[in-house]
Amino acid sequence: MVEASTQRFRREPELSGTLPASYYYDPAIFEREREAIWFKTWQLVGYVHDLAKPGDYITADILDQKVFVVRDKSGELRAFYNVCMHRGHILAEGKGSKTIFTCPFHAWSYDTDGRLRAAGNAENVAGFKLEDFSLVPIQVETLLNMVFVNLDDTAPSLRSQTVGLEDQVRATVKGFDRMKFARRDRFSIKANWKFILDQLECYHCPHLHPEVTRTVDWTKRESFEYGIWQRHRQTVRSDIDNQGLDKAYRLEPDQPQQKSNIWYLWPNYLFISHWGVANFKVFSAWPNDPETSFEYVDNFSLNEVPTEAEVAAFNRFRDVANPQDISAMELQQQGCKARGYRQGRLMVDADHSWRSEHATHHFQRMVWEALHGADYPS
Repeated sequence: MVEASTQRFRREPELSGTLPASYYYDPAIFEREREAIWFKTWQLVGYVHDLAKPGDYITADILDQKVFVVRDKSGELRAFYNVCMHRGHILAEGKGSKTIFTCPFHAWSYDTDGRLRAAGNAENVAGFKLEDFSLVPIQVETLLNMVFVNLDDTAPSLRSQTVGLEDQVRATVKGFDRMKFARRDRFSIKANWKFILDQLECYHCPHLHPEVTRTVDWTKRESFEYGIWQRHRQTVRSDIDNQGLDKAYRLEPDQPQQKSNIWYLWPNYLFISHWGVANFKVFSAWPNDPETSFEYVDNFSLNEVPTEAEVAAFNRFRDVANPQDISAMELQQQGCKARGYRQGRLMVDADHSWRSEHATHHFQRMVWEALHGADYPS
């Protein structure tokens, strides 16, 4: 039997076990994650194309926190908690365009700067000042034509933590800034959200995704870590034979991308560009509760109407690759509660080879340090 001391989670990936099994179902851990991870990290709430003009707004939820982002009259983006400062009613829903946000409950009205402009009967209420009831602002930034917010006022900027990411994506995805939103796919998962990001390794790839083995040379997979983000790159086999391949997997000589790229952004995002025609996916993972989660996959295309090949690629991920991953996650969720299992061992080799789980350790280390700081088991 392996000594328990060798299974503890460590900062050094080559020596580390996995996160303890209880981290995937313990309600107390889940509650700590709310404050330490979800309310202190940059979260995607929408896309710049929905905020083109002054007054354009979008709404979003970060767990149970409702927020909205609006382009103000000067053209700047502003983000606020989506709640009227009178008695807590939600101010806006969906997306649209308006320069005054009026609460449906009692008609308190706010401008795009978040200032309270009108409150019925205010002139007759002792000591009432409009300026005391402005909306509470939230940090907002854009990255790769996406709009992110952070509920932590003291959090460092997103751009300061993602130096190089935008350049890599634009250099890899031809015509990136002309990409158009094509389709959103949603997946419900009977597993803890962390199991989704634990799959940032290719140790599982030949076994879980056998059909891809005909097109990808796993031995040429490369992984790079850059603080709160990672890059993973896979190369298409040089001897690829399209005969017998589903059209979603075929690679023609004139197609611009001969590699697949996955960029991971802490804590819950993947930006994916597969081989073939220029393509881009924004993948996000979200928790429902300690043992269930869901994913969004936003598909982008260079064409207003995606081509047959592009739709086949969207469907390949939706109908084949992602369900294979989800099936494994759901069986992990069941297995991790076994009385005979407390913690596993991450398979990290010295060369950080294509089979190594160092990228999984990178994610799990960030979870650990969000919850515990640098306090590792001795």
